[in-house]
Amino acid sequence: MNAHPLAPIPDADVDAFWRDGVICLRGLFDADWIEHMRAAVEDDLAHPGPLAREYATQAGQRFLGDIGAWAVKPGLRKYVEESPAAEIAARMLRSRKVNFLYDQLFVKEPGTAAVTPWHQDGPYWPVQGDQILSIWLALDDVTVQSSGVEYIKGSHRWGREFRPIHFGGDTEAYKMLPGETLPDIDAIRREPGSGGLEIVNWDMKAGDCLLHHSMTVHGAPGNASSTQRRRAYATRWTGDDVVYAPRNGQASITIDKPTIQPGEPIDCAVFPRLWPRPQDSSLA
Repeated sequence: MNAHPLAPIPDADVDAFWRDGVICLRGLFDADWIEHMRAAVEDDLAHPGPLAREYATQAGQRFLGDIGAWAVKPGLRKYVEESPAAEIAARMLRSRKVNFLYDQLFVKEPGTAAVTPWHQDGPYWPVQGDQILSIWLALDDVTVQSSGVEYIKGSHRWGREFRPIHFGGDTEAYKMLPGETLPDIDAIRREPGSGGLEIVNWDMKAGDCLLHHSMTVHGAPGNASSTQRRRAYATRWTGDDVVYAPRNGQASITIDKPTIQPGEPIDCAVFPRLWPRPQDSSLA
């Protein structure tokens, strides 16, 4: 399995990420990584981690979100520590160092109507800074019909923070957190000219990845396909300017508690620095 991206990431792609808040990159992970991750996903589906959540409410449907499972799942940990993801994040963030924030496994089985509501990632997380992104690795071919993620281009630069929305519909879950109520994006997009919003998505092959900024507004429809699974593994990465900034009312994103104090860089065992790779490590 490749330790470094299979192709260089050009400056134009880095510029596009910072301009648009999202980009799709292809061909950076080899087939062995995809097969490895599919096996890790099946293990997790059979034995979810302690922070796993089931978001589908209709019988016979499944939308699993497993949070922080890399800490207890060796197959997921291998990807976090040994895949090209940390190097990709460093390149895209233009950062000297990269810390791993946490992971989130998403599985929407065929015919699962549950949507991923429009949201920003940043308000859910106990960190502050601009150099924060997600790498959403597709483990199946994905289209909007099978719940491909949609993004509002440039929304990371709106200068607005929206209160988190619970994926399972619990309206009380984040009521203590600050932020505006997110507008009804689906209603706005039905207006002439999509209400001025530029919504983008990509048809993806297994192994393609989406990189999005923590403040980019995004969401996904249900999986309307009767045959196509939608398995994806999202890892969250931070750069030089990020500090620990927990808020009352945030849900746990890690199994263990960090040992750092608010305002400190997030270097600790819970949020390990994974780039540059240690020269004395087997990952070097």
